[in-house]
Amino acid sequence: MTMGDGYALSEQSMRVAEAGIRGMIKAACGVSITSYVMIEAALHVLAAWVASSQTGSTTAERDADFEELERLLASFIDYHRSARWLPNPHRVDN
Repeated sequence: MTMGDGYALSEQSMRVAEAGIRGMIKAACGVSITSYVMIEAALHVLAAWVASSQTGSTTAERDADFEELERLLASFIDYHRSARWLPNPHRVDN
């Protein structure tokens, strides 16, 4: 799958993303939550993953990783807005 800026998602990364997002939705099943809470939770998961993977990185490497994530975020959001592969998460703030 190709996203904006020519970045291609691997099948493996999509399987992990789908499982993670479905897991978040399942964890919230039956509970009224806003999209803000889901976004904040997803950012905490991402931040923890990035932090744990950078334990041996230099400051320059960490800065480069952050810049790459920042560059990719908008295209990832656009992709998921149009892909519509997720079930309706029953947002309360539509």
